Amino acid sequence: MQGGTDVDSPSPEGPRTTGYRLEVTESVAEGVRRMAHEEVSGALARLREPRYDANEALHDARTRLRKVRALLRLVQDAVGPDVFTPEDEDYGSAVALLDDARESYVAVRTVADLREDFSEVLRPSAFVDMQARLEERHLHILHHTLREGIVPQVIERVEAAERRIDTWSLDTADDRQLERGLRRAYERGYSAMTRAYNGGTGRSAEAFEEWREEARYLWFLYRVLTPAWPPIFEAMAEEQLRLASSLGVGMDLGHLVGLADDPSLADTPWPRLALRGLAHERRLHLWAGLRPLGRRLYAETPDAFRDRMHRILEAARGPTGAAH
Repeated sequence: MQGGTDVDSPSPEGPRTTGYRLEVTESVAEGVRRMAHEEVSGALARLREPRYDANEALHDARTRLRKVRALLRLVQDAVGPDVFTPEDEDYGSAVALLDDARESYVAVRTVADLREDFSEVLRPSAFVDMQARLEERHLHILHHTLREGIVPQVIERVEAAERRIDTWSLDTADDRQLERGLRRAYERGYSAMTRAYNGGTGRSAEAFEEWREEARYLWFLYRVLTPAWPPIFEAMAEEQLRLASSLGVGMDLGHLVGLADDPSLADTPWPRLALRGLAHERRLHLWAGLRPLGRRLYAETPDAFRDRMHRILEAARGPTGAAH
């Protein structure tokens, strides 16, 4: 089953010369500010003129804004709570305005994937009418998002946020900041995974959603640090993306379980009950199958992980990091 991943779409501006990676010769402050500007500019370009598929344009814009949030979390201690909290919330609220369009699109894809995955046991007509109604629902939401003020609101917020990037206080940002930011992201994912597999059904669903969010942020941070040791960080990023994407499929299935309660999706309750049951069972199976991968990716204690990151960064960037 495919789910909505966070792989970047092609940039309408063409390939970038540096990209979302902290070069060994860059200071943390220089790199973070540069990457933030690049991602915000890319997001605005997709929002102002989605030259490709509108669904992919919105998805790419959301991903880029989340990448800026990851950068903020990486230097959270340097910028301080008075800057971090409102900035993080502002980018988060901009992304949230686009959530309905993305989730309605993914719901259509998730039903199509379920039909394909279970084609040997389902009738060809199974869930066809529900998929058509979900497609109609998505087109209505997409039109509202693009044509009735949602995207202009997002653009206005992101433009204001872009002007504030150069005001971020990054004077104390150094490699120790990177280590603390990495540890924080790792610990949050580590804790969420533990809660997911140790909690009850309701608590587990919430923990798996939290784990997905933290797994995605850690994937972003591995990408940022790739120049420090490309073979290692590229491999770590690839596996982290696999985890985050699979957890994303679980979230999509959970969203579909909730949508199946909507009586407008079918004339009788039986197709909705069948879809709900199929999505629920698939989600439970997926969660169980992710446990070995999660254990490998979060095998260390948070402190041991931080110490390993310290040794890698010190070897790549020197005892005090790149020159400031």
